[in-house]
Amino acid sequence: MIQRKSELTTLVNVAQLLAVVLTVGSLYFARDVFIPVALGLLLSFLLSPIVNRLQRWGVNNITAVVTTASITFIILAGVFTLLGREVSQLLTELPQHREELIAKARSVAGLTSGVGGSLDKLASEVTEAMEDEMPDQGESPLNSETPSNTDPAVAGDRSLVQRWTDRLLPTGPGDGGKPLRDGKTDKTAFYVQPVQKDPPVSAWATTAITVLGPLTTAGLVTVFALFLLIYREDLRDRIISVVSHGDYVATTEALDEAGGRISRYLVAQSIVNVSYGVTLTLGLLIIGATLTDTGSFPNAVLWGLLATCLRFVPYLGPVIAAIFPLTIALAVFPGYSVVIAVLALIAVMELLSNNVLEPWLYGASTGISAVAVIIAAVFWGWLWGPVGLLLSTPLTVCLVVLGNYVPRFKIFSTLLGEDVEIKISMRFYQRLLAGDAHRAREMLLEHADENGLDENADAVLIPALKRMRYDHQAEYMTQADSNRLLALSGGLIEDLRSHLFPDPDEPAKSATEGDAKSDTDANTEDSAAPPSELPLVVGCAAHHISESLVLNLLRLGGIGTYKLQSVSEDTTPQDISLTIAEETPEVVVIVVMPPGGFAQARYLSKSIRRAGYTGPVIFACLGKFKHFDRLFVKARKAGVTSMTTSYSQ
Repeated sequence: MIQRKSELTTLVNVAQLLAVVLTVGSLYFARDVFIPVALGLLLSFLLSPIVNRLQRWGVNNITAVVTTASITFIILAGVFTLLGREVSQLLTELPQHREELIAKARSVAGLTSGVGGSLDKLASEVTEAMEDEMPDQGESPLNSETPSNTDPAVAGDRSLVQRWTDRLLPTGPGDGGKPLRDGKTDKTAFYVQPVQKDPPVSAWATTAITVLGPLTTAGLVTVFALFLLIYREDLRDRIISVVSHGDYVATTEALDEAGGRISRYLVAQSIVNVSYGVTLTLGLLIIGATLTDTGSFPNAVLWGLLATCLRFVPYLGPVIAAIFPLTIALAVFPGYSVVIAVLALIAVMELLSNNVLEPWLYGASTGISAVAVIIAAVFWGWLWGPVGLLLSTPLTVCLVVLGNYVPRFKIFSTLLGEDVEIKISMRFYQRLLAGDAHRAREMLLEHADENGLDENADAVLIPALKRMRYDHQAEYMTQADSNRLLALSGGLIEDLRSHLFPDPDEPAKSATEGDAKSDTDANTEDSAAPPSELPLVVGCAAHHISESLVLNLLRLGGIGTYKLQSVSEDTTPQDISLTIAEETPEVVVIVVMPPGGFAQARYLSKSIRRAGYTGPVIFACLGKFKHFDRLFVKARKAGVTSMTTSYSQ
């Protein structure tokens, strides 16, 4: 039976792995279909709040969609027109900045002289290349008459083209003593390239595909977005009907949460990016008016538009957006004052945007961690290129929401979600497994300070002790490892006692001392025991040393209220019964730490009753039980007065 279960588990794991591979492969090879659909969904999420607002004002659905789409297209057309004009102006003005580039290259050549000859030589070559005079009257340097056999090493006063011509295309005596390939005639040309008057059909097809491809994608995105906005309610009902499998509540909540998160994220990011671009444009204009001789910063509007668009790409976009104005400031203006001013402007804007504006506008988080944003950007960028970078955050939000509502995809919310859902007890237990006593102690004491001893025992210590018991029984750890963890837990309980109830006359015990004395302290009264007139409580461990550690916790909780006398699990039931009959305590507590221990606890309770004890006997069965009523009935037959399932009870 175990073998069949193992084989079934293996088949399920293989099937899940194949499903993941097929899904990723489909997303990659069918990206021409999925990318327009995803962009259309993204655009519809961005515009849906505007459409909904118009509908609340009394505008019908189609009119609201058409109005929103028209305004969006007008804005985009204006932006692209302005962007094209700025780019054209930039390309026209670039040759005018040649002198400043030469000066910067000379400064680099001087700075690198002490670093290495190679860098200095490279900078000098760039400087000389840019200083070479270019033909002004339409004269081509290839057709100028120059000596053909001159050594390139002494040709520093000639043009760059001529020097590299002599170096790569040496001439020599030909027929009649004429030099070869001197460029003076068509027969001795440097290089010959046949030119076809009519380009082939393949060239036209390639050009058409290059131009029409983005236009086709944009058209499909527009169509998808319009239809998704018009028929969004109908599509929503259909998706719920197909996906829900009868669970309409969870499916509706999942769709609402995903749509709300993505819409809030896109609207907030649009506001942040537009405000960033406008501020950058104004800042560059002010820098140009105050720090430059010309009174203006070249193409300030272009850099603001690029910053607005590029900041939609997580992490990489803001860096690229900052490079462009810094490069222009370095290449155009003499000195470095403008560069420093632009750098300071961008740094201040990034700090204000990341720490003030974004937290205020985003409000509710997207629900994904910072590391998940980076991983998602890398994955979707590899899968779909630049479009994947743009879509990485919204798609990851959908995966996290899917993991929150579908147990099979819980891994997405655990790995990518912002809120870590690992319980404090499991984190504490992991630190114990790793042998990190320092961090485990910090977690234990911090949780105790914030929540108190009762909550600390129920949420941290007792679940960790139960986990040790189950892992040991399942043979996930050896007996030696189990003993080590139990000893470490005993020492941490002693540290907890010293932290919560410090004794001014005795220094707090260290974790090492607590490890050595935890076994013996479980069988004796605490050194800081309350006065003898306090009620006496006898605590018994049913069958395991972990139950003695729980008794130590009970002793901490009774300081100043009752005096606990604990009995270890090694004591026989007959001896325990005699001790209880002699001491006549107010209450007897029998601690049971599952798995197991119920039979021993019932036998111990019967022995205590047979010895003549008539006071209350409490079963502390720590855990959640499916058949609590049945266990309680059996316990009552053994003489138990009541049962508790937590430390607080």
